[in-house]
Amino acid sequence: MKKILLLISLIAVSCSSNPEYDSNLELAKKWVQAFETGDIELWKEVVSEDVQDVSPMYGMGRVGYDASFQVADFYVKNYTDVKFNEPVWLPGIDTLTMKPDGSVRAYGRWSGISKSTGREFSLMSYHNFDFKDGKIVTTGEYFDATGMVNAVGPAQRNVVVFTAKVSKKNIAKYQELMNSDDGLTVTRNADGCTHLEAFYNEETQTYFIYEYWDSYEQYETYLDWRFNEDPSKLVAKAIPLVIGGQKGMQAHFNNTYYKFF
Repeated sequence: MKKILLLISLIAVSCSSNPEYDSNLELAKKWVQAFETGDIELWKEVVSEDVQDVSPMYGMGRVGYDASFQVADFYVKNYTDVKFNEPVWLPGIDTLTMKPDGSVRAYGRWSGISKSTGREFSLMSYHNFDFKDGKIVTTGEYFDATGMVNAVGPAQRNVVVFTAKVSKKNIAKYQELMNSDDGLTVTRNADGCTHLEAFYNEETQTYFIYEYWDSYEQYETYLDWRFNEDPSKLVAKAIPLVIGGQKGMQAHFNNTYYKFF
């Protein structure tokens, strides 16, 4: 019991011994509020354009303002009923002096619902915030982002596997078309497309595109547009690069028995 009281006393002293802590705590709470209310403008209000953010997304690591904003905007646009539950707010300390430095630390449980699938997520999280000139200049989010995506993903995915037979001598030109502004970015942004992956297998000289759609009807609408109405004429440009021309292209859809492992 004495140890618990001592710990509480130390925390209380820490909170009161740095005059900037209380105002910084309010900024950190506004950062959380931005996600709870879906207010990306509030996020921009409290985050410095010089921010360094340790992203929870796999492989991203430390990122600057633009990438940090993209991640925040993604969460705001794609999730609703977001809540930071049972938060524990703590003062941070300078690791050299071991004195409070005005930074803020937070533990809590995020919960919410995916707008696209209606599925819920719930996960524990840790956050750190450092401040300069009244804004968050360093932050880090530590939680299982991949697990969160899997938790809210659709129970049934409508997967399309598109293949094109492309020789090794033509793959660079074909890839250039796919990477162009009229290429796979347009596909990914099409109504109903939720995810897209593409790669080339040299051994079989086959270019693969894995696509995930809300419905196969939406994919068929996109496919009809791409072949018949696309002003860029991407398909017409790609056909000469494919072994066998249009016959060398195949779209496999209306697939069943999907299972995510």
